[in-house]
Amino acid sequence: MESKIPVMRLHFGVQMNPTTSLDRRFFLRVILPMFGLIALLLVGAIAGVLMLSSKQNHLSIEFQQRTAKNALRHFADELASAAVGMAGRDETAAHVIEAFDAEWLASHLQVEKFDSFFFILGPDDRTLFSRIDGRLVFKEARGVLPSTFSQMIARWRAGRISDAVTQLIAVDGTPVLFAVTGIHAIADRETSADGGYILVVGRRVDRTSLKFISETFMLPNLSYEPVFGQTTEGPGRLRLMSEDGTMGDALVWDPILPGDEIIKAIGPGLVLVFAAYLVLTVVVLTFARRAARLINVSEEKALHDPLTGLPNRLLLLDRMKHLLDPKRGEDAKAAVFYLDLDGFKEVNDTAGHAAGDAVLVGVARRLREFCRDEDTVARLGGDEFVMVIPTDDRRVAAARAEAVLAALSSPYHHNGRLLKVGVSIGVAMAPEYGLDVTALLHKADAALYAAKQSGKGLVRFYRKSMRSDRADNEWVIVPAAAI
Repeated sequence: MESKIPVMRLHFGVQMNPTTSLDRRFFLRVILPMFGLIALLLVGAIAGVLMLSSKQNHLSIEFQQRTAKNALRHFADELASAAVGMAGRDETAAHVIEAFDAEWLASHLQVEKFDSFFFILGPDDRTLFSRIDGRLVFKEARGVLPSTFSQMIARWRAGRISDAVTQLIAVDGTPVLFAVTGIHAIADRETSADGGYILVVGRRVDRTSLKFISETFMLPNLSYEPVFGQTTEGPGRLRLMSEDGTMGDALVWDPILPGDEIIKAIGPGLVLVFAAYLVLTVVVLTFARRAARLINVSEEKALHDPLTGLPNRLLLLDRMKHLLDPKRGEDAKAAVFYLDLDGFKEVNDTAGHAAGDAVLVGVARRLREFCRDEDTVARLGGDEFVMVIPTDDRRVAAARAEAVLAALSSPYHHNGRLLKVGVSIGVAMAPEYGLDVTALLHKADAALYAAKQSGKGLVRFYRKSMRSDRADNEWVIVPAAAI
């Protein structure tokens, strides 16, 4: 019977033999978890150092900003104290309120440390006395100072006459710290500021002042940045926003970042550890791969026939056990072909064992080319082969068996000689005759024996009347875990 069964090459890959994937299992179960754990520890250590560094930097910057605010508050309080001291005396009130005396004011109200701007304003906010940088001038304070100064006066007039209001105001691009308070006799300190005389003192926050603040309060390279300069937020920066929101100048300095120092101290060590980890990973993976390959080669040799490269008895039984596992339900089906070459002994006797080996290799090659991906073909030893196809259709099995007869009966070439052998096939069907692997092989062997007895070169399906002369203990199922 001829059959047009498609010819496909059999692949002996990992997907067909789980036992050959030891290298993959070793990598997934041992190498990957171990190095994954080490990697997590390293990443955790690096992340911890970075988080600690960031936290230290953040706390340090907050502290430096508070220090800068406290420094400005210190100078503002000092300036306000000086202004209140001058304005809150009876003699000052007498020479301003009772009888205005500009000469007395010029000679007695001088504090060089603070006296960059000095103004006396009347109840109508007109300037009565003005001194700028130690020189008497006749200028209105409102004409010299920006509009923020008027807002500052308005805030003071809403309180008591003895109160002092301080504010940093940019004058011609230079920060000036102003203090405003009321001129009054000691007894009048609790009166309302509305309608009172005003004393204004302004002190420039110049380079000398900034240097003093920088050295005193540990704010390296402290400088003033006007509103038209860089105004983006960042470390080492204190925005000098006025109460009315009209000022966007800033004090800037080189921030002290202890977190960066931590990274500089620990970073090189972490880099070396990480580099060592990478090198160790490469070395271990290289040796593990070589070891796995050696184990895999040894495993392949243990599970395959050394002459033909086909699976041997152990691997055949393992695959049949998986194929016919009852848990597979309707997919647990197979046609088991037991093949034995006819005339092989004569080839060995007449042409030699090398020729016999060439015939066996040729038979294995043709069976590989004939089988599909889902089929299994194995050599049991000598000239006996087993082929297992996942079908329970007798017609398909018969067609495949006849095709195998035709494929293996063609002559084989060896050293210029044509060597001719035949083949007899016994077939046992599952689940028709059960799913027990040992029993099925016994039944296929019995069918093969019947084919031999009927004249060789034939295909016989197992029937209950058939028996095999094979020893019962020859077919032993080996647990898959042991393969």
